Amino acid sequence: MWECPLCNRNFKNNHEPHFCGDKTVGDFLMGKSDNSLVLFDHFILKFEEIGPIKLYATKSMIVIAADIRFAYIINLGKSFVDVVLPFRELHEENLCFRKMVLVPGSNDYNHHLRIMHKEDINDEVFEFMKKAYANGKNV
Repeated sequence: MWECPLCNRNFKNNHEPHFCGDKTVGDFLMGKSDNSLVLFDHFILKFEEIGPIKLYATKSMIVIAADIRFAYIINLGKSFVDVVLPFRELHEENLCFRKMVLVPGSNDYNHHLRIMHKEDINDEVFEFMKKAYANGKNV
């Protein structure tokens, strides 16, 4: 495990590319609608039911990590939260992901999820969240 000497974040690989600027999660959430903030809070609470997490802000997203990063909040709209869960395998048999794409130059597949209601985090989504969290604990 490597710790960036500038931002003190831990990474699985040495000198892993990342953003260690001065953005905070609060900066990313500033000006967002009450509805999207409720969805964001609910999503984070559901992950915390699985285990302890850390949140990091970049210029364009919020990174969710356990020992390593395992999920990304890429957009908070007026009435939704867009999330990416990366997996080594493609999970085609699902009812929750709106898009699944191979990450160029890797063997990872990004699984895109849009949360519009608290109920969107159903049993199926929660199981994928558990898988993503397990990947974040797999150092």
